[in-house]
Amino acid sequence: MFTVSERDQLRTDLVNAADTDPRVVGAALTGSVAVGREDRWSDIDFALSVDREIDGVVSDWTALLYACGAVSHLDVRRGAVLFRVFLMRSTLQVDIAFWPSTEFGATGPTFRLLFGETNELPQNSKPDRAELVGLAWLHGLHARSSIARGRVWQALYMINNMRDHVMSLHCLNEGVNAVQGRGLDDLPDTGVFAGTLALSTHPDELRRVFEVLTGLLEAEIHDSVLAQTVRELSQGAAAQR
Repeated sequence: MFTVSERDQLRTDLVNAADTDPRVVGAALTGSVAVGREDRWSDIDFALSVDREIDGVVSDWTALLYACGAVSHLDVRRGAVLFRVFLMRSTLQVDIAFWPSTEFGATGPTFRLLFGETNELPQNSKPDRAELVGLAWLHGLHARSSIARGRVWQALYMINNMRDHVMSLHCLNEGVNAVQGRGLDDLPDTGVFAGTLALSTHPDELRRVFEVLTGLLEAEIHDSVLAQTVRELSQGAAAQR
């Protein structure tokens, strides 16, 4: 398990490495530390502005992180930006974002420029309500059919995904962060989600949870025809008993 001092030292080393890399023309701290909300469990989020040879920079920085104790990594791409996420041997997560210098800049409030120049960029928007609704009913359809087929573990998977999207919709309504569950603990009342966790894979228990979730989803839908259709999903599941 990493210590706070180990994390701080590694971050300092990374900042120094960026400052001495001639291909890196800008750097920023991102995430919780950028807005003074870092705690014992926070990871390292670091953004680099690269003006040339970005593949070479990625390769060299990857070697650097492994020399510092990384054991694995994964890549997430957003347009021309590569987010390489490292798992350190100490279980610390280190996210390095490699930005072309022409696109480097803040997309939200959690961005503290250390050096270099930034571009004016569109700010991150909230999740799209219609997309969340669509993903919720899509997983609901597959939950219903999985229950009917007796594929209880697939049904549980679909129910859990459906719940995630319904929770995000509720966060949007309440004006808290609706991304990756970050605002759930800031909700004034989480009792609305009571009964949305399946206590077993017994078909009757899966149907019970599914009915609760479809009721919550129906309440989040503004389109009366779609809401009625979602209600029929629940009624269809109940008829399987």
